[in-house]
Amino acid sequence: MGLIIAAAITTGLALLAVGAVTVRAAPASDRRLLGLAFLIALPLQPLVFYTVRLPIDAAVRSVLGLSAAWGLVALLYAPLTEEPAKWLALAVPSVRRSLAPANAVALALAIGLGFGIGEIWFLVHALVGAPNYPDLPFWMFYGFILERLEVCFLHGVFVAAPIVRLARGRSFWPGALAGVSLHFLANFPIYPAQLGAFGLSGQAWSLLLMGWTAALVAAGAAALCRAQRRLQPAPAQ
Repeated sequence: MGLIIAAAITTGLALLAVGAVTVRAAPASDRRLLGLAFLIALPLQPLVFYTVRLPIDAAVRSVLGLSAAWGLVALLYAPLTEEPAKWLALAVPSVRRSLAPANAVALALAIGLGFGIGEIWFLVHALVGAPNYPDLPFWMFYGFILERLEVCFLHGVFVAAPIVRLARGRSFWPGALAGVSLHFLANFPIYPAQLGAFGLSGQAWSLLLMGWTAALVAAGAAALCRAQRRLQPAPAQ
């Protein structure tokens, strides 16, 4: 029950923090658009996990087994499946027609927020059903709460690159490649951490991973603020 309470707290905090920024980043007339994009993104993470990621993983394991090579290939799963899943929100005609420079950053954050909250509850479902699930009080899951809050924001950062390019009338695919690459970069330190690389302890790697994610959040926030300023219409003289 502790993890479920922690997930509920995380969801509420994400809606308050990332949701507030999302709403403020777009004109009031676009709030219905943001809500629609958020709802579309909610089921996309578990959907792509079961329909795409699991079959790919089964095929890769049949060739590589549970080897170090499989661990390296597995780092590609999330970037190559989750980023295209988020793009599906743009395939909805009403969302695509409403995309504009003034709401591009907010739309990316709305999609990322919905995707991230859907991922929170997917993880809860998977972890609670696991045989070794630690049934601890909710406050013991503070690491889960912090990480998931950061991920709810970072999902929006990753998908912002293609959305902003599309809103500016530029090619979608360089931005899409940038988003996939950023997602891979965010996940890559997990691989050496699992191997205990450089002789570092598990606790040291945990601290490094926390710092790495926090640095990405700060850099992503700065990049989105810069994009938001550039995309806003110039004030009338």
